[in-house]
Amino acid sequence: MRELRPMLVRSCSALSLVSLLAACGEERETITPTVGPITESIYASGVVKAQGQYTVYPTVSGTVTALLVQEGDTVKAGQALLSIDDRNSALGTRNAEAQLRLLEQNARDSGPVLSQLRQAVQQARDRYHVDSLNHARQQALWAQQIGSRNELDQRELAYTTSKAAYDRASEALVENRQRLRTELDVARNNAAISTAGNDDRTPRSLIEGIVYDLLIEPGELATTQKALAIIGSATELYLELEVDEYDIRQVKPGLKAFITLDSYAGQAFAAEVTRIIPLMDERSRTFKVEARFTDRPPTLFPNLTAEASIVLRTKEQALTIPAGYLLEGDQVLTGPEERTSVTLGARDLEKVEILTGIDATTTLYKP
Repeated sequence: MRELRPMLVRSCSALSLVSLLAACGEERETITPTVGPITESIYASGVVKAQGQYTVYPTVSGTVTALLVQEGDTVKAGQALLSIDDRNSALGTRNAEAQLRLLEQNARDSGPVLSQLRQAVQQARDRYHVDSLNHARQQALWAQQIGSRNELDQRELAYTTSKAAYDRASEALVENRQRLRTELDVARNNAAISTAGNDDRTPRSLIEGIVYDLLIEPGELATTQKALAIIGSATELYLELEVDEYDIRQVKPGLKAFITLDSYAGQAFAAEVTRIIPLMDERSRTFKVEARFTDRPPTLFPNLTAEASIVLRTKEQALTIPAGYLLEGDQVLTGPEERTSVTLGARDLEKVEILTGIDATTTLYKP
């Protein structure tokens, strides 16, 4: 009996350890919902833009001879920005004006082209008139059995030929008159564009603002596809944000937003959504949303990068649980294996609001 007691004690101790380990294995992390504030928002990224900001392009090509402003300069509407030497454009203008004068002369009925065509029409008409009379006379003689069949055929051939010649001459006059008038309209348009291009050799600011960037140097070749400068308002700046297509349906003008800027680390500035551009960028699958600062940073520059949290709704007294306690299908664990369906409200990155299904006293098990 003495030899059996140690074995029994050891067996009981082992059994107790297994039971303890089993009990520890069944322990689950639990919480109860809390009541507090929750803010649901949408993330967006973007840049700061100057009101009226635009890129200046020349309307003619040529060599830049001088910069008339510097970066950071304040400019008025109509102020010259730089000068361009465009001799080819001047030559083009002279050619366009010469072409216009020539077509104005030719398009007149008294001009050499139409006068010659009208003369041809008159000659064809006279020939056709004579041949028509001769043909009619020969037909009358043939009806009286006077003359030969050969004479009648010759008169008929002459009549048919002169009529065709008269028709062709008339059509040529109409077609050439219309062609010359069309060419005259084109020449007038080209001359107007060329003359306007001469005025535009000195690009000017369209607005009162500031020169944010100059993109060309004296001696470089300016072309109509090459940007010269960037100009925008000196005081009115706004935010151009990009919102994902999944979230855009929830964004409306008037919503508040909180903006963070790399140049103001650790600070957030209040803003308000002002406009939604309704056309989606197919490449990024985003929509442009404009916002204005209601709490503006002391110093701002265009093209500063920004991140925004657009506030959809805020509740001060909401029943919330950590997002990690939510199962698929909007369910929670109210027991180790017991699922309960809930109705969700607002949510942020960390927690979610519960509208129905549980209350503040319900114990929840972490999945």
